[in-house]
Amino acid sequence: MGKQSVAVIGAGAIGLATLKNLVEEDFDVTAFDKRQSIGGVWDFSENTNYTSTLPSTISNVSKFKNCFTDFPVPDDMPVYLNSSQVHEYLQSYAAQFDLNRHIRLNTMVRKVVRSADNAKWQLHLSSENNGDEIIDYDKVVFCSGITAISHIPEIKGIQLFTGKVIHSQAFKRPSEFARMKVLVVGLGNSAVDTCTQLADHAEKVYVSHRHGINIVSRPCAIHIAFPRICKGKPLDFHISRRDEGLKHMLDAFVPRLSRKLHDWRVQQLTTESFDLDPAWRIHPPPSILTHQPTISDSFINCLQDGSVTSVAGIRSFVGGDRIELEDGSVIAADAVIFCTGYVPDFNLIHGFDITNGSTMSNLRHNSPFPRLYQNIFSPDYPESMAFLNNWAYTVGVFPIADLASMAIAQVWKGAFSLPPKDEMNREIDAHYNWLGSVAKGDTLYPGMVQEGPWLHWLNDAAGTGVNENLGFGLKGWIFWLRNPRFCNVLMGELASVHAFRLFNGRRKKWDGAKEAVLRANENAKLYLNTKVG
Repeated sequence: MGKQSVAVIGAGAIGLATLKNLVEEDFDVTAFDKRQSIGGVWDFSENTNYTSTLPSTISNVSKFKNCFTDFPVPDDMPVYLNSSQVHEYLQSYAAQFDLNRHIRLNTMVRKVVRSADNAKWQLHLSSENNGDEIIDYDKVVFCSGITAISHIPEIKGIQLFTGKVIHSQAFKRPSEFARMKVLVVGLGNSAVDTCTQLADHAEKVYVSHRHGINIVSRPCAIHIAFPRICKGKPLDFHISRRDEGLKHMLDAFVPRLSRKLHDWRVQQLTTESFDLDPAWRIHPPPSILTHQPTISDSFINCLQDGSVTSVAGIRSFVGGDRIELEDGSVIAADAVIFCTGYVPDFNLIHGFDITNGSTMSNLRHNSPFPRLYQNIFSPDYPESMAFLNNWAYTVGVFPIADLASMAIAQVWKGAFSLPPKDEMNREIDAHYNWLGSVAKGDTLYPGMVQEGPWLHWLNDAAGTGVNENLGFGLKGWIFWLRNPRFCNVLMGELASVHAFRLFNGRRKKWDGAKEAVLRANENAKLYLNTKVG
């Protein structure tokens, strides 16, 4: 029959991992990206319609956690990479696995339509070199990320404002706001990064927010679940796999207690790390389950030195440069930058509603609720359509995208079976109910997953052997008896992502995985010795 053809939409980190894992399983794969280079958001673009990191952006997750499972970040790169270094890493990944010949850049995917005979997916493409064209594919994976459609809330009188109004997607050059009074709306990672970028340029920076946050510095950021503290700094570099398993067990059996413990510990970490002024309204924060921690090394310093001022949420724009806040005060601003997130984009699919009309009032920005099994597969077309732009996980995107695309590859090659359609729909309904129970009047991102069960399923589907060899079954005990020291490293020290390629299984094993696990742990210890001293 020949190879099955697969279209991958997007050539950022998620698209590259998906392309590589599908090619590795002998699919005929082509990735499409509208940009001029691979790398997605990590490739800085002046185009205000493209979301990209700034040249000065520093990754919030260390290189030990945010790397692909069989391609470590080089030792000569820093622990926290800047955006150009991440882009360089992604380019090296593509070169190492010969992916570039499978990628078409400068090519816009206009829409995806099911063929008349219900046998293929038709991609309607547009590019300068090839003009408009339609190409049929057996399967399609959406890897276009979660930052495509920017969201600006509707606020009374915004049309009366005479200053500049943009979304953070269009924020490219802090110097363009020199000697201006700027109001930044939001308190997530984009907002605090925007504030700190503006602090050295703008005349005045206000940050407007309605609720608090948990905020941690980068050395603490990947340590939020069960941090071990010494002299205010983490002793180890990452929550261990054993700690992770304990958290997942608590989530499963005593979810309310687990949530309270998790919230308390992260709040404690924030107060241990920073001297908070009550006037900033940073605490109390919402639950860690619905709002991920904000990560910054310098935002609190900016609040302390006055280069950034915390103010209430916006009530209305009252004309000219004046903005009324919810506490009744009025401020003047030359520009407003909305760091208010994005809406999940399923608009490329024509003639097929991925939501089946499902809505949920608690979803952020009134987003649709996509009915996807494991947040990946449509129950209507599980054998040919997958989404890797609808999940949120608390660790690095790169290894989870790698693992999830391994799972897709194994499902589509017939090595792992999905349940029947009615069972998938029942599980989607259960997930919908879980989201509602988590929200409790708050808003949340529709891609939230139950971390423990979801990660376990991905490992099962991908066939990594992690569940069996690092579990408490017979294989786990045999592995520990034969490799006690190495098993202790895997379970009690840095939970290296290279473990996903360590064991024999359905996905391709990497012979260098054990060495990479040990090396990552040694390098992490060296880094900690330097930081903790």
